[in-house]
Amino acid sequence: MSEHEQFDKVEPTPGERFSKFLKRKDVSSTVAWAFFYTLVFVLVALYLYPRWMPKGLSNEMRSTTRLMVIFTIISAPVCGFVLSMATHSFLRRHKGDTPPADGPGFSANRLGVATFSVMASILTLTAVIYGLVEMNTAAEASVREAKDAMVVKVVGNQWVWTFEYPESMGGFKSEVLNLPLNKAVVFDIVSADVNHSFWPVQLGVKVDANRLAHTTVTTKPIKLGEIDVKCAELCGLYHAYMETTGAVMTTDDFNKWVITQGGHTA
Repeated sequence: MSEHEQFDKVEPTPGERFSKFLKRKDVSSTVAWAFFYTLVFVLVALYLYPRWMPKGLSNEMRSTTRLMVIFTIISAPVCGFVLSMATHSFLRRHKGDTPPADGPGFSANRLGVATFSVMASILTLTAVIYGLVEMNTAAEASVREAKDAMVVKVVGNQWVWTFEYPESMGGFKSEVLNLPLNKAVVFDIVSADVNHSFWPVQLGVKVDANRLAHTTVTTKPIKLGEIDVKCAELCGLYHAYMETTGAVMTTDDFNKWVITQGGHTA
C-alpha cells in the first residue's frame, strides 16, 4: 500500500459507525420490537393500571397508584429491550431435528453494551430519586396529619378484625371499619395471637399486626366509598376468610353510626 493510499484511508466517525450499526437487519428488527414493547407497557401503565387498581379513597392509595404508573413507564424501555431480544431469538430459532452448524465466533458489541448500560443506569437512578422523594413526602404528610388524627386500635385475631374507637367517642368496638371523610386517622395495630397483616385496600396502607409489638400507620380518607379490609399475611387455616368491610362516610353519617354503636360524638 502506497503512502498516499494510507492517508486516504480514514477511520469512520462514531456517528457513521452508529448509523451502520442501526442499518443491520438484526439490529433494526430488535429496535423495532423494543419500541413496540415499550409502547405497550406505557399504554398499560397510563390507561389500564388506573382501571385495574382499587378505588383510591386516600392520598396514600392515590400515591401508590401514581407510583406504579411512573415506575412502569420508567422500566418500560429496559423491559422492552429484553423482550425484543427474546422475540428476535425466538423468531430465528433453529427448526428441525438436525443440529445447526456452529456459528462464527463473535465478541460483545461495545457500543450496544455501553448504550444499554447508560440507559439502564439513568432510568434506575430516576426511579430511585422519584421513590425517595415520594417516600419523604408521604412521611412528612403522615407526621403533619397525625397531630389531629383520630386513633383507632386495630386488633387481629384468628380470624377476625376488631376495631376499637377512642374513649372520647365512647370506646366502643366494631368488626366494621367506618371512618369520617377528611379526618386523619392513626391505626394502632396489634395481634392477639399469631402475626397478621392489616390491609384496608382502598386506603392504600398495609401494616403488620404483631403479637408483642404495636405498629402504627396514618392515613386520611378524602373520598367517600366502601373499604375492603383483608389480612395480607398467611395466619392459619382460615386466613383467606379474615376480611371485613367498612366505608368512608360523611361526618353526619359517621356520627349517626357512632351513636348506633353505643358511642357518642363531641
